[in-house]
Amino acid sequence: MNTLYSTFFPNSSMKSSMRNENDSNMKQIMEEGTIDSKLADLSVKERTDFESTSNNADEDLLLETSKLLQHRDNEKIEDDEEEEGNNRISVQEYFFPEVNPTIQRYYRFTASPTSPFAALHKRPGSIDAGGVTGLLRRSAVLPSHGTDRSGDWILVSVGGRSGWARKGRTMTTGGFVMARQFQGTEGWMGNHIFLLNGRIMLGSDAPLFFFTNSLLVCGVLLYLFIFLPKLEDPSWLMTVHQNFVITVTLFVISMSTLWISATTDPGILPAVSTPIKPTVPTDGTIGGPLGYRYCSTCNIFRPPRSKHCNSCNVCVSKFDHHCPWVGNCIGERNHRFFFMFLIGISVLTIITSMSSLQILLQAYRKTAVVEDPLTPIIPSSIHNITTSHSIPFMHVDTQTYVERLWASVLSMPMVMLFGCFTLLCAWSLTSLLIFHGMIISVAQTTNERVRNIYQYGRVQNTEDHGCFQNWKCAFCNERPRSLLPSDFTDIVVCDHSYPETLWKSESSASISESGELRAMQRLEEEEEVNEEDEEQE
Repeated sequence: MNTLYSTFFPNSSMKSSMRNENDSNMKQIMEEGTIDSKLADLSVKERTDFESTSNNADEDLLLETSKLLQHRDNEKIEDDEEEEGNNRISVQEYFFPEVNPTIQRYYRFTASPTSPFAALHKRPGSIDAGGVTGLLRRSAVLPSHGTDRSGDWILVSVGGRSGWARKGRTMTTGGFVMARQFQGTEGWMGNHIFLLNGRIMLGSDAPLFFFTNSLLVCGVLLYLFIFLPKLEDPSWLMTVHQNFVITVTLFVISMSTLWISATTDPGILPAVSTPIKPTVPTDGTIGGPLGYRYCSTCNIFRPPRSKHCNSCNVCVSKFDHHCPWVGNCIGERNHRFFFMFLIGISVLTIITSMSSLQILLQAYRKTAVVEDPLTPIIPSSIHNITTSHSIPFMHVDTQTYVERLWASVLSMPMVMLFGCFTLLCAWSLTSLLIFHGMIISVAQTTNERVRNIYQYGRVQNTEDHGCFQNWKCAFCNERPRSLLPSDFTDIVVCDHSYPETLWKSESSASISESGELRAMQRLEEEEEVNEEDEEQE
């Protein structure tokens, strides 16, 4: 990687030696106590960058850079204290990773009515030169890896797709403008939705997730305050008070696990935005159902049992499925919470369905119909009359069961509709719960089960250690560390103390894919076409 870095950045070795020399000089100055008080709070490397900037910038730019560096240093200290427990990377480290040394700058594109999209070209120069590699249809901040000889074009990347983009002087005239700083949410290339300024990240189906919340809240409120008071004691399994307490408890469990499943990183594998293709792994098989597979969108070799989610546009470790009702992918880090949500919501819908049925049966036992069967006579306070009381003031004829059933349904149509809806939900959710319990018992994922990877023993499941051990691993093992920052609220400060370098034309061969990667990419695309209709549960 160091050789590769020096190939694309020939001045990097000179910069490194200068920094080492300045670091030693700065340490000596600090020991002598002659450093300025404002620079004392900065690290050695940042003071060197600050001094380099101050020699070539005017007074306003110098003051702005000083404030940015101090702000970044203060946030870094807070992040270090906070991340000692969760061991998560910072936003600065995420957008300037050590595994991707080709990133020099970040450029911002702002979509507008006059420039709704930006084209990425195969070669710099004329707009018609070499064709287009892709279109950027939204405002975003992209990493750049160098310029052409004219300095008017930059090489930018969106995951594995790279292309040349024209620089712009201002955001209103179109093109890419150099970003001195940006928020982490601006540089995120997934289809996720951020809340609270980047503190909460939801999946691509966030509207459906909020619809699930509203459906759950409204259903429970209707049941507790409209339908449950109609239920008489003694009920089948519990008293009305016990029913109320259990319903509220299950509602809290369902809502909390729903939000945890929706806001937890499912195991996203960060994309590597660079024109250089990754090195082929040597610690496992390449291709196949349980081997490393190259993702052209994220430009990574994703590990076995992982998959690229087209809805969220990210690769997920141990991908299970994309759940639109949760609005997020279900993967290695949130599958246990999703299973707990299924338990809570399944029991909740079963209880509400049984209670609605019992209310209808109470109405059935107390409903009498006169000679005209279309004119039911219903006691005004039916929930206050027990089944042992007779109705002496009513002259009734002998009625059939169908007529009495129809009269009871007409007396409580909302209870009937609510009971049918919760019964359908209970049936589907309980079936889903049983299915996930089955795949946990055999250490499989929904994606693997749908694709029949282990059918007829064609491929051995090395993760299957027996039913008890599989359940223990699913719920008792420590979750893997997230590869994403804890939140995206921090500001990423770009270091502009060094000039941009040219992207060497002789290294253009590195931009194109090798024959092996092209063949693997074609195989990947063919398999993804076959799985496209089966990826959502």
